[in-house]
Amino acid sequence: MSEIQTCQDLSLCSSEILHAYRALSDDDVNGDHADDATWILSASFIILTMQSGFGLLEMGSAVAGNEVNIMMKNAADVIFGSLSYYLLGYGISFGKPSNPFMGLGDFAPDSDYLGTESGLLYSKYIFHFSFAATATTIVSGMVTMRMRFFVYCWFSFVAIIFYAFPAHWMWASDGWLLTMGAYDFAGGGPVHLFGGVNGLVAIYLLGPRTGRFDGTRPRSDFRPVSHTSILFGLFMLWWGWIGFNCGSTFGITGDKWIVATRAAIVTINATGAGGVVAIAYSMFKSRGKILKVEDVVNGILGALVTTSAVCSVIHTYESLLLGAVGALVALAGNKLVLRMQLDDVVGAAGVHAGAGIWGLISVGLFADGDLPGVDVSSGLFRGGGMHLLGLQLLAIVVISAWACMFSFSFFYLTGIAISKNWKNPRAGLRVSRQEEKLGADFFLHGVSLFDDEEDEDSIVSSKEDPSCEISVTENAKIDAEISFGFGEEGANGFENESKRKIGKFQLSLSKVAEDSDRCPRDDQDVDFKDDSVIALSLQNAATQIAPEGSSPRRKSSVRRKSSNNEALRRKSRETRRAPM
Repeated sequence: MSEIQTCQDLSLCSSEILHAYRALSDDDVNGDHADDATWILSASFIILTMQSGFGLLEMGSAVAGNEVNIMMKNAADVIFGSLSYYLLGYGISFGKPSNPFMGLGDFAPDSDYLGTESGLLYSKYIFHFSFAATATTIVSGMVTMRMRFFVYCWFSFVAIIFYAFPAHWMWASDGWLLTMGAYDFAGGGPVHLFGGVNGLVAIYLLGPRTGRFDGTRPRSDFRPVSHTSILFGLFMLWWGWIGFNCGSTFGITGDKWIVATRAAIVTINATGAGGVVAIAYSMFKSRGKILKVEDVVNGILGALVTTSAVCSVIHTYESLLLGAVGALVALAGNKLVLRMQLDDVVGAAGVHAGAGIWGLISVGLFADGDLPGVDVSSGLFRGGGMHLLGLQLLAIVVISAWACMFSFSFFYLTGIAISKNWKNPRAGLRVSRQEEKLGADFFLHGVSLFDDEEDEDSIVSSKEDPSCEISVTENAKIDAEISFGFGEEGANGFENESKRKIGKFQLSLSKVAEDSDRCPRDDQDVDFKDDSVIALSLQNAATQIAPEGSSPRRKSSVRRKSSNNEALRRKSRETRRAPM
């Protein structure tokens, strides 16, 4: 019984100890483990809701026309990841029998016992699946607007299998990194570093979004579609991270509840310090003029990632320093990635890979082996010497190399299998130019470019000029339908449209631009590109398709032939005349 009580984390207990539980009475076992299971399940549910936070963050960071596709990819993480983890992932991570490299049993796990052991198995399974799903979804935001949807689905399935190996090394009772003495409390290495490195390799092979770095498109084309969505995603991740870190105690009995409470305070303190540093960084960078939402969000997330590995083994006051440095590492890492012209849409490289590395190093520097409820050597600054720091550096190198090996092999082989060209795997990984220009929502998912109904503010572009009855966006919609019949034909026939139709479409876009200049909005100077994102995308697509040397005729106005246009005009007049 004493050996059982000394096992602080049931997920790391040996099979012999688990068998010993069967010899105990229900009164000795079921009470404590029912409490632990409740804690574990609650934390798992919270962690899985972080998928929504990642989705909102990624959706807000992308360009209009890709929001639905982003949320579909986050759904794919759970759909395909759950199958992969059940069939192979859990067995590789924690299956018995096992060796220091991988587990060799418990594939498609099911328990032969109806008592305590089945509860231990199932609670550990769902908790670690929530970690695995997080590791894959990190890549989703980094490859936004470029990776084929079904390539990403295949990645979601396979990545879980390769995630399981570092999870075994670091968390299984006989994992080789754990037995050597390396320490990672809540996934700084197997989750965040693994996911961040995978994403870096992916964006390297995919290349940047068209026009991102070559100056052929203005920077305004790549502005986030919704900063509100980014902030809402941050809040969901922020609170979910508390479940992520506190749930890693794998229970609340014994001393585990003490570790959980300490982890919670460390997590919150670190984000406070990281947020202050991010605000200062953004204001300094803009010389006190602009506080960028992206800087603040990534600074806070960098602090959160830092705490994942270290939150159980440091004092609360130390979290202020670690969180502040973690924010700087994340922001500096993203700046470096940008200088290298790697197109990371959400800034996940600095946040997850950079801050994940810092969190693992922090264990080797600040870990206090005398704190209650933990079994770890003391770090360098606690008199433990270089031993733990060396092991943490080894874990960083091994996990990074493993992630590079997997992701490069996976994306390269998948790309050449689709493109049938071993010299150009990118062709098999990337979406078509039409899909990138029009957006995956319309091209892949059939989601309309425009809402069927729009309110008065979106239809009437100016109160000062009564002739401005239809907004620039609505003009673009009507012109697109007249020119190409998008409602019926879709995007598949886009390439085959005649030069006459392309010329007509470009003429209508000129009319849209004139309307924009003639009918400025009250709250801002209207820029054509800003007022109609879809029109700009279609214009760029038409430019790609038009034959070289073609010079479409220009007219000052376009005669409207669409009954839909007249209906919209009548609707606008009726709406404005209706009594308030």
